[in-house]
Amino acid sequence: MAKRPVARVLPESRLPQLDRVFDYVVPDGMDAPVGCRVKVPIGRSAKLHTGFVLERLESSDFGGELSPIDQVLSPVSVLTDEVLESAKALAKRQAGGVADVLRLAIPPRAVRVEKKWLEATREAPIIPSPPAAPEAMSSADWERLSRPGEKTVWHLRHGVAGSTPHGYADIAALATEHLAHERSVILVVPDWRDISLMEQALLSHLQEEHLVVFSSELTPSEHYARHLQCLEGRPVVVLGSRHAVYAPVSQLGAIVVVSDGDDAHREPLAPYPHTRDVALIRAEQTGCSVVLAGWTPSIEAVRFIEMGYFGETRVSMSSRPRVFPTRLALHGSDDPAPGRLPSAAFAAAKEALRTGPVLVQVFRAGFAPGLVCTDCGARARCSECGGPLAQSDAGSPASCAWCQHLHARFHCAECRGGAVRPSGQGVGRTVTELGKAFPGVPVVRADGEHRLATVPGKPALVVATRGAEPVADGGYHAALLLDGAAMLQRSSLDVLEETLSGWEWAVSLLKHDAVAYLTDIDGPVATACAAGTGVSLLSDELRERTSLRLPPAVRIAAIEGPAAVVEELVRDVSTHDGVDSLGRSRLEGTAVREIVRMPYRIAPEVAELLRAAVVRDALSGRRGARLRVRMDDTRALDQLADGAL
Repeated sequence: MAKRPVARVLPESRLPQLDRVFDYVVPDGMDAPVGCRVKVPIGRSAKLHTGFVLERLESSDFGGELSPIDQVLSPVSVLTDEVLESAKALAKRQAGGVADVLRLAIPPRAVRVEKKWLEATREAPIIPSPPAAPEAMSSADWERLSRPGEKTVWHLRHGVAGSTPHGYADIAALATEHLAHERSVILVVPDWRDISLMEQALLSHLQEEHLVVFSSELTPSEHYARHLQCLEGRPVVVLGSRHAVYAPVSQLGAIVVVSDGDDAHREPLAPYPHTRDVALIRAEQTGCSVVLAGWTPSIEAVRFIEMGYFGETRVSMSSRPRVFPTRLALHGSDDPAPGRLPSAAFAAAKEALRTGPVLVQVFRAGFAPGLVCTDCGARARCSECGGPLAQSDAGSPASCAWCQHLHARFHCAECRGGAVRPSGQGVGRTVTELGKAFPGVPVVRADGEHRLATVPGKPALVVATRGAEPVADGGYHAALLLDGAAMLQRSSLDVLEETLSGWEWAVSLLKHDAVAYLTDIDGPVATACAAGTGVSLLSDELRERTSLRLPPAVRIAAIEGPAAVVEELVRDVSTHDGVDSLGRSRLEGTAVREIVRMPYRIAPEVAELLRAAVVRDALSGRRGARLRVRMDDTRALDQLADGAL
């Protein structure tokens, strides 16, 4: 190296104007390897910022005098070349900053953890033998899934073995197959429940030393310890929720994204990437395969299949339990069934409870998702913000679903009445009703407040909100899928996809000879669920969105900020062919959100213009709401429908 070598450093900063590299002198005797964390002075005040060394150069093209690096925080190269290149590509796609992506990818440093890791001596565990291909899968399909460089949508098989879904057992076998050939695998699942179930499946094939688990329950130091474990250079299987997709593993063979249509895969922090997009970008950098696995594909996955970008692997549908759509029926006073259950579903549940557990899937959380005035029937609303009042439990006071303000006393704005009654059935009210309808039968509640991953295979009613269903040992003996109409009547672009996915997950938890009853709905959606042909409905939905120029047929950008700034920026980007506005909605104060759509071919150019505008706005010194851009956030379309100007 030269006497005064140069380090090119990217600051770890949320400020858009600092999302660029700066050159610094590396003082004599200081070791600052590429990828390590350092402290450097920035600006006239020479305020110290942490950052990553991206390059080491012989000289700099900066005309002035370079400042020296103040301190090397760690000798460990926590930022790998591959993760850096992926971060650059992802930031460009998302109209965001590279530092924002690295903040998602690299946890904060923990000194004691790092010191212990540097001093430890490690022996590589024995590589496992390749497993046999799962049942109901051809050798050709298994070979395609196991081969690096492939892109595949994998339709998982239904059923449960013990307390492990067959689909998760098959994914664990695929991970073991890659590891047997000394390739790392990253498995990204929606939430804690899936992590627990998948870890159980993996440990039936692998030693704990092969497995690196990231979860939201980890402390920052534990997260950093697992990041260091991925840097050890040996093949591992990484399991976790969306942040696990950035794991800096070596010899990456495959990234498997489970239920990629689940909203948990959408990052809520800037630059708001989706797990699926991160996986595809990393595949471009490493040549690994990408597998989108689930019981129902996302509409994006359907698009990938139809354009020939992804292949498709199916299993035999013969093991799928039967689904019977039943229209909600009125009952006479002598009918013991609750009003929400048709007689056939009630009788089937009663029979199934003789031998095992029954799953009851409910759409809404809380006790009563809505409250109305007892006297006039008007919707009960918050006196602070006007939001709808709800009740979390039977004895709890009413609270606002928007601002959480408690209403111990209620006064109806229409008739000045002072009492409310429940409207609609949440999971809490359903538990109460079913407890009365099935006396002597244990009722288990599973939702965001009562987290369960598994339940015993004994007779019980397991009432769960959509997405919180635990796995029953040996599988459920029947399932009652309630609130079908309410699920489909939501004003959301992704309502069909989310509804089909929720139903299919519940069906996958049944025994092969069990039956699911779909209540309160009929028509094409119910028929498709019964026949297991939901993909055809999603294909029809994709064609309709293509004709209307809606995602995923096009890309969108939600631009937020002061009305004048947003209006000028939208006018600039709309000069590009195919770019137009879908509408504007009002935010707090004088801020607005406007959504523009664009063809894929010019989206990179538009994203670059949007990022440049964000940086200019940050440098302007203007006070008030800052300019912000969210790419491909379909939830913004749902919000636009509720609050368009």
